[in-house]
Amino acid sequence: MKRAVSRRLAVALIAFCLPLIPNSASAQEGQGKGSATTDQKPHVAYRIELTVQEVADGKRLNSRNYMMMAEDGVPAKIRVSDRVMIQTNPTNSASFQYHDVGMNIDCTPHERGDGVALVIQVEFSGITPRDQTAPPSTSPMFRTVRTEVDPVVTFGKPTLVASMDDTETNRRFEIEVTATKVK
Repeated sequence: MKRAVSRRLAVALIAFCLPLIPNSASAQEGQGKGSATTDQKPHVAYRIELTVQEVADGKRLNSRNYMMMAEDGVPAKIRVSDRVMIQTNPTNSASFQYHDVGMNIDCTPHERGDGVALVIQVEFSGITPRDQTAPPSTSPMFRTVRTEVDPVVTFGKPTLVASMDDTETNRRFEIEVTATKVK
């Protein structure tokens, strides 16, 4: 009799506690469903087109186009450059240093309503023409133009996001962006 009561008590205790213990199979199944939903969230991507124009006296002197595909919230980069060798010590012909000149573009898009918010960094550099009066051994002079902007642009509409005057000439640099959502 004592044994039957102990057994009944044990069965009642297990029956009472069983619902309190999570079912590991259903917990894993629920986790699998949640992560599948997260993984199935569609990725949003953008086609970002940048036009860098050089303008003087109202006339376009030069225009360069760059295009990148970028996922929402993920940085994209373009690097177009040359490495220039510079002699660092005129008395030692074996001492050189390298300097990159060209175009660097970094862009991170973030969707915002009917447009996209962009974090854009553009830097272009080059070697300035050598002064005719400078001795031939003079190291080259580099010029860099850099901007960091955070515009919000409407999809499909070209938008001027930066305009910078050259400090040495009457030239101006303009950066225009067009963003398109890719489905």
